[in-house]
Amino acid sequence: MTNNKGLMDWNKLVKPSARDFKPYRKANNWVDYKEVFMITLEAQNLTHLVDPSYVVVDEDLHQAQQKFLYKVFKDNMLHHEAKSIVKFHAKTKDTALIWQKTCKTYDESMSTSLNGDAILGWLTSSRLDDGKWNRSQGAYITFCVDKIDKFNEMCPDSEINDMQGVRMLQNSIANVPNQANVLILYRQTKTSAGLPDKITLRQFVSLLVQQAQVYDNGRIFSGRNYR
Repeated sequence: MTNNKGLMDWNKLVKPSARDFKPYRKANNWVDYKEVFMITLEAQNLTHLVDPSYVVVDEDLHQAQQKFLYKVFKDNMLHHEAKSIVKFHAKTKDTALIWQKTCKTYDESMSTSLNGDAILGWLTSSRLDDGKWNRSQGAYITFCVDKIDKFNEMCPDSEINDMQGVRMLQNSIANVPNQANVLILYRQTKTSAGLPDKITLRQFVSLLVQQAQVYDNGRIFSGRNYR
């Protein structure tokens, strides 16, 4: 007799929600979609269903979970290439293989490559002092780092390393008084202490965010909304 205790527990206690998964319609939204999809899988403890190295322990439970995720794919993978991949695996419902093929197709697509080019163009031309950014300094810095991360995910063969990322970010804030000297002061401090002045992108971002918080808080308290 097949032991289906795991299946019963999953049906009664976990109750995964298909509504939490969003539709995928446009190829140029792939990177954002993939991130949100994996976060949703993680929230429902189902990441093993897209892991080809996962060793199945409870076959009944695994098949039930695969059927659930396959239906999610079928209902939400609406872009034509993804839809075709899902349909091709209708018999096996091998969700790990479906996800692998979908990721390979869209990670290497022309649309993803063009989006990567657009992000790189923005990173190399954006300036905080050009008047186009109307949010806080802190938001600008985190936005830039997010763009670097997305570019690296889209174009792993042309990955922006820490040195390049620091240089891009420094160029973008070079004419902003409270930010322009942060890197210089860091390197001077390290050199005077006889330490290497190398800095990672995350370290640089942390220093810039600290300065941005002071500036942004000052604007809030001196603005018309201050009472």
